Amino acid sequence: MMEVTVAAVYVGFLLLAAKVAEEFMERIGFPSFLGAILAGVILGEGVLGIVPSEAMERAAILFMIGINFTLFLAGVEELSNPAMLMPTRQELLYGILLLGLPTLTAFSLLYYIGLEASTAVGLALILAIVSVGPLVKILMAKGGIGNREISILRTALLSELGGLVIFNAVATQGFNLLRLLESAVFVGFILFIGRHYLDDVLMAVERYVAAREAPFAIVIALIVTASYIAEIMGFNAAVTALIFGAFLSEYMMQRPLYLERIRALTYGLLEPLFFIGIGLQATRVDIVSLAYASAFFTAVSAPKLYIAWLQGLQGRELLAFLAKGGVDAALLSTMLQTGRIGGQLYTATLVAILLSAVSASASARITERAPEVPRLRVKDLPLDRDIVREDTYADYAAEIVSKRGAAVVVDENLHPVGYIVAEDFVGISSELLSHIPVKFLLRMEVPVVRADTTVAELLSDPSILHEPIIAVVNDRGEIIGTLNARKLLHVLLHPKHGRLEAKEGGET
Repeated sequence: MMEVTVAAVYVGFLLLAAKVAEEFMERIGFPSFLGAILAGVILGEGVLGIVPSEAMERAAILFMIGINFTLFLAGVEELSNPAMLMPTRQELLYGILLLGLPTLTAFSLLYYIGLEASTAVGLALILAIVSVGPLVKILMAKGGIGNREISILRTALLSELGGLVIFNAVATQGFNLLRLLESAVFVGFILFIGRHYLDDVLMAVERYVAAREAPFAIVIALIVTASYIAEIMGFNAAVTALIFGAFLSEYMMQRPLYLERIRALTYGLLEPLFFIGIGLQATRVDIVSLAYASAFFTAVSAPKLYIAWLQGLQGRELLAFLAKGGVDAALLSTMLQTGRIGGQLYTATLVAILLSAVSASASARITERAPEVPRLRVKDLPLDRDIVREDTYADYAAEIVSKRGAAVVVDENLHPVGYIVAEDFVGISSELLSHIPVKFLLRMEVPVVRADTTVAELLSDPSILHEPIIAVVNDRGEIIGTLNARKLLHVLLHPKHGRLEAKEGGET
């Protein structure tokens, strides 16, 4: 049996390999999760066999928790906007077709090659589901989200939610009509009613419980125990984690500090381990696996391209509905772990998912040029100067915040160290404010962007846009200005005026 210390070394090695591979994929314009999965395939039995199966067994709990956290964040970020859940009749029809046609073609192929019906339906749904998270990034690569893009996202979200409900009813223990109805009712209850009650519970904890970070600990506990709760409810663990994310989306979005901590834990540790673990479970890739993967990919791609054409997409934009992400990978891993599929079929389906994700990312390289403002660098925008030194007395900082809403706090080298908002001064006497430096009041997690970041890249990161203020820094990490969502919206609505302000600011 492998020693725990040796297994820990493997976990550290896998984490490093996953992040390096993610960075490589980002630099060549593909979704980062592809890098982690491919790294797992290469390092595991699929190619080199460097990482032994014993290491996988020791690290299994991290991979399992990684699934929960990855899907929880997907629920928070993809299902946080209620408007996304109110489709038109046409979008509802397209959503049904987007899920139904690829599922039907994939099921026909899988059933033909000898799979049991419920297993074939489960795999067909995994192949058919469109991942909304990666699709948002693909559409944002054009420079922004308009009415047409919102319609496309609603269609994809309907497909994803419908696929998850049906998957939960058929993929684990075979088809059960009662379970299908229970799944649909439970998902609807969570999305439209349940979230408000849990919000109230957590806010009551914030108000009456003195233990530090108690609400945050409750959220973490819910995510970690999602698998056990799923068993009690007869639900798939990945689906349960996603629903918890939807459940808490409003609460988390209103508490960016909690959300940022969960993002750091997930994106820095658990998600890369989850994705590289997905790759490590693959068997050796052979001709048969590649042939199956190609057939699966073709079976679901053709109807998706047709639905994209119906919605008005053209050229390489047609590939957008091929977007795949963590939801698909988590469901596929679930089918392997529950014994519904074997290693070769798992590997073939995983390769098909990778092919689909790579193809979808090509739609971001559209021939149509992005609108002018999203192509601009942040340094070209009319930046504000809502900045105070950390040794400045709090009364002066409070005056700035009362007029501007927020300010970035910098050290003597002009490096951002935090930020302050109005809530930080409320309840403190004016006499005390005049005697304490602002550094004792600041919030540490200041959002920072580089000056050469494009507006399109900034718009694609909702976590930053939720912050009250953003620090813009140069290559040396020195602040050159500040920005907020209100200023960004003004520039997007009045691009000529915004560029004129930026030009005048540069001349002065």
